[in-house]
Amino acid sequence: MTSEVAFDVLEQILIGLDVKDIIRCKSVCKSWQSFISSPRFIKAHMKKQDRGDRRICSVNSTCKNDESFSGNNMFIVGSCNGLVCVSPRDVKLEVTNPCTRETRELQTPPCRPRSLKTRCGVECMGFGYDASTYDYKVIAGFRNSKRKLFYLLTLKSNIWKVIGEVKYMTLTNRSGILCGGALHWIMLGKKKKKVIISLDLSTEEFEEIPLPTEAHRFYSPRLCVIEGCLCLYIDSFASSSKKWVMKNNKWELYYNDKSEYDFVYCLQRWHRRVVDSQKTTRYFYTNALAMVVPRNRDHISDSIYVKSLVSPHPHRVCFLLTYIIIYLIN
Repeated sequence: MTSEVAFDVLEQILIGLDVKDIIRCKSVCKSWQSFISSPRFIKAHMKKQDRGDRRICSVNSTCKNDESFSGNNMFIVGSCNGLVCVSPRDVKLEVTNPCTRETRELQTPPCRPRSLKTRCGVECMGFGYDASTYDYKVIAGFRNSKRKLFYLLTLKSNIWKVIGEVKYMTLTNRSGILCGGALHWIMLGKKKKKVIISLDLSTEEFEEIPLPTEAHRFYSPRLCVIEGCLCLYIDSFASSSKKWVMKNNKWELYYNDKSEYDFVYCLQRWHRRVVDSQKTTRYFYTNALAMVVPRNRDHISDSIYVKSLVSPHPHRVCFLLTYIIIYLIN
């Protein structure tokens, strides 16, 4: 009973600390390390983090995310709960936590593009969390004749499977916008009509969401997340253009204050050569490279980012949970 009370007090103290400070606390003793690594503490700490107006982008990309998608630059697929899914080159995929610097390589999608040197043939990608299975999912959509074939991988299984196909062509936002447990892309449907395709990560089902009537006359509408809501804006000086937000399944005009700013972290990639000439890859951000920018077209569609202790290795978390249970029993 005494140990339970002590851990409750410890949780209240640690929960307000920054991730980097908490990581240092792991070295105090084994019981602290196990407690800090427990799913309960990781979840409680993440709930305390500020989720508003913080985004993450690639430090070596001066172009829009969609433009880097078609090349061989480092491309951010998406971010969720502190984990960032990255495509460092061609169709290779990795999931990293920039705070803890844990990185995990994922299986390459089975449907290869025409050229392995670029992402040519990859129509769209996405990354998000499925609350019903407590698992993270990666989505990859490939061209297949006039249709788009969608593959899905979960972090727990690290295995790709086909989940369906749609008869649409991706227009903008190659990286799916995560909002409300679903990924969203703007695509061209029948008679080249623009439509938002939503993929529910729990049911793995697709849904069409119509654009606001006025938005159809614009050539390149885009998606982002503002204040926790799905937002559609025109790809032309987004800070001053019209925006619509989805509230209660209806589009509403968003009247923004010109003084609104976003805090943007810049993700870096670092190699270190170890034994037998093998390389280890680490992703991190530095506050020196962070930017405070107006909500404009350069970063408004970047992924929302929150600092966390979440590990890209779910099996390690399960092992630690078992260890903690055994520790408490004994």
